[in-house]
Amino acid sequence: MVNSKDFAFKVNKQTPAYGSLPPAYGTVIDCRPASGKRAKNEKELKSRQVRLTRVPDPEDLESKKRKRDSNSKDEEDDQVVVQQEAKTVTVSDLSAAPSAERPLVRKPQLPAPTKFRRGTILKKEVDLDSWFTILRFSDPAQLLEMRTKIASCYRFLRDNPMLWKHSRDFAYDGTLPDPHSELTEFQYADLRHGHGCMSCHTPQTRKTYWAFLRRWCKNCLQEKTRKDNDIVEILKEVGDDHVYDLLQCLPVAIFDSWDNYVGVGPGNTHPQKNVHVIGDAHKLVAEFKKERDANPATWHAECRVWMDEKKKDLQERHDFARKMELWEDHARQSKSSDFHEKKTARKKYFQEKAAELNPPISEKELQLCPSYRRAIVIPKMPNMLSWSQLKPKVEKEAAALQKPDETQEQRHLPDPLVITRERVQHGLSFFSQPNSRNTTPSTDPYF
Repeated sequence: MVNSKDFAFKVNKQTPAYGSLPPAYGTVIDCRPASGKRAKNEKELKSRQVRLTRVPDPEDLESKKRKRDSNSKDEEDDQVVVQQEAKTVTVSDLSAAPSAERPLVRKPQLPAPTKFRRGTILKKEVDLDSWFTILRFSDPAQLLEMRTKIASCYRFLRDNPMLWKHSRDFAYDGTLPDPHSELTEFQYADLRHGHGCMSCHTPQTRKTYWAFLRRWCKNCLQEKTRKDNDIVEILKEVGDDHVYDLLQCLPVAIFDSWDNYVGVGPGNTHPQKNVHVIGDAHKLVAEFKKERDANPATWHAECRVWMDEKKKDLQERHDFARKMELWEDHARQSKSSDFHEKKTARKKYFQEKAAELNPPISEKELQLCPSYRRAIVIPKMPNMLSWSQLKPKVEKEAAALQKPDETQEQRHLPDPLVITRERVQHGLSFFSQPNSRNTTPSTDPYF
């Protein structure tokens, strides 16, 4: 829309069409306010259709610009003619124009991409297959958090247990051991990545005791476990004949002399103590009584087979627990070495950047800067952003090191020679004066 003094010229959009292109056209609308006799006679807005002339090449345009000053009078006459013609042509004339001159080609409106905003509900929901593809590439710890905080994710993860396996394989590239047969994929992920005690629900607890397949705090561990002698008293309920055989069917862990968890048992050395879970002992006794009461006639022959199966399952469970403990130790060591490499790279990078400054800062001066010492213990790779944040601090601290080192006491203590002269004037003893045999005055600030 181009506005002038009396008219507004609107150039219609030129749409492509097949065949020869129609001539360009536009609409001229009379925008002058009605006043005087014109306001009485005119009752409707008048406009007309005007064909646009062919646009010449840029060279002709430049030549016309030079001649514009000389032809300004002719342009004013043409504008008056257009005004007169606009009064005689009505809007109805536009509708009478042939449709061939104004071809309309409507473009299909494509849906705009989805914009995710907090607090805004999506108009089109994501289908379940897409959610399955998205969540299979998520970390197991993230799936646990989503399952806890989002109700729809809780139901979706409950109904699709294989998502946990796909997530574990993608996150750890098959290095994490497969779960034991007693554990589901969700239980395995909860033991590996979950937080909080499984008994008292202390939120800070993260230690998982793989020998017991439990995550307990220190107090709950001491409360729910007992030594071999105490567990034997519980197993005596089924008789003295099978006590020690049943004891070998229980999961066992090793504690040291300070009652700290060491690893999967059984232990053979004297300071180590074998510890069992009280609940597992009661459960084993109840299962033994149930099998014995179900087959009282043949139980004497089947008892040995039943115990051998229990021992076999227990051995598989202990093997899985040892694999998990070895995997955690290896992950902890690799993480520690990775942190050490990042700290070393950070230290080297900052030293190189400090040497390029004007004036340069040496490595010894950097070691005396507190900001540098704090920066090199951060386990992250260095970059220009970290150096830009450290640079002004290091420059300020290095400049302060160049000044003479004066302690707070040296700045406020008086001159010792002045004190000596005052003592002599006031008749103090001779020992307060400097040694007469040594002409060099004492350098002790307190004398």
